[in-house]
Amino acid sequence: MAKITDHKNNRYSLIDLLEIKEQELENTKQKLEQIRYKIKEEMDLAKQIQESLIPRELPETANLKTSAVYIPADKIGGDLYDIIVTQRQKIAVLIFDVSGHGIPAALIAAMAKMLFAHYIEKFESPSEVFCEVNKKICHFVKTEQYLTAFLCLIDPVKNSMVYSRAGHVAPLLFESKNRQIARLDSKGFFVGHTALLPIVEYKDETVSLNAGDKILLYTDGVTEGCNSQGNLYGIKRLEQIFMQIAKETPQNVLDSITADHQVFRDGASLRDDFTMLCIEVGDPDDLLKDSGFSTEEKPGVLVLKNMDEIENTCSFILKEMDKNGFEDSSIRQIKICIFEMITNAIIHGNRNDLSKIVKIFYKVSPEAASISVIDEGDGFDYTKLPDPLLPENRIKDHGRGIFIVRHYFDEIEFNEKGNRITGKKYRRKK
Repeated sequence: MAKITDHKNNRYSLIDLLEIKEQELENTKQKLEQIRYKIKEEMDLAKQIQESLIPRELPETANLKTSAVYIPADKIGGDLYDIIVTQRQKIAVLIFDVSGHGIPAALIAAMAKMLFAHYIEKFESPSEVFCEVNKKICHFVKTEQYLTAFLCLIDPVKNSMVYSRAGHVAPLLFESKNRQIARLDSKGFFVGHTALLPIVEYKDETVSLNAGDKILLYTDGVTEGCNSQGNLYGIKRLEQIFMQIAKETPQNVLDSITADHQVFRDGASLRDDFTMLCIEVGDPDDLLKDSGFSTEEKPGVLVLKNMDEIENTCSFILKEMDKNGFEDSSIRQIKICIFEMITNAIIHGNRNDLSKIVKIFYKVSPEAASISVIDEGDGFDYTKLPDPLLPENRIKDHGRGIFIVRHYFDEIEFNEKGNRITGKKYRRKK
């Protein structure tokens, strides 16, 4: 007897199987979409964290003009930079580049930035900073990733700079006096490469700066930018364009190089992060003009814009007074004076205009502490301040701060314009 096949049932079973497979495929697609969304969400969060490590605004610095540009090649890159005004009144400029991309590079970059910030406050030698950061990263990170870095500390009054290079591309220095470009080179190993730990070595170099000099710091994503023909942008082209526009402002210098880089690539994508900083050096004589100090005295210099920065500003000066043996009572009195002087400069001098700055110059020795506060306002006639002790003036706001400053300082003086006050406090001999 011939076998009879139920084609109808067989067809239904194939349809059912196809529907099951289609549903399984749809479920898999949904799971993959959820995974993709979660990865995207984590990458976006990592990008936000990394962007928070990059200064949105560079700090106001005495005697220096600064500007920066950062264009990541991917969502998450390994380039970072920072400008830190140290407690010793040096201006630290840092740029570094972690090998690789993605979350591993971003994690190492975040760790490195915190370590650099910590050790920059402890040492005045960039090579010592590199040594300590290198040891810490090698201890905590056991991967093959590493970073290149350049760190310099600039003295804005002496116009001198000490720097060290850790395998990073050498920054360019435009010397305004002879209109030449020099490479800030020095010997130094990568940071964080465990295989090099036993032989690692860094070296400090010192260079004198002049008014108008410019320093261009960058990562290799600039010189290794590539066009559609496979040609590299290169150091020579970078030097040429820098020389052509070196007399411009730091922001214009970076804008011009960025535009030239885009023209060169002609639509080709960046292969690596594109990061640059440009620093212009000012004239110490101009900085100290009408400050109440001479160039030979080499005072410390602080810059601020708003009330939130007063506490940190005070701490710099008060710590110096403590180191030099001033009594606690004198330190408390000077703290009150500094608060009053800066508050008056911000509110009454600059009229709370955040585009204007307040400069604080100070010199502390075992004999005396001298502090000048100068604003960018129109000044005032300090000879016509009301006496707050008189009955008719007791409800008036004006004059009280200056009265306190006169009372606690041993000497005070105003400049002719009336936008600078200088106070001097002698240390009592024990």
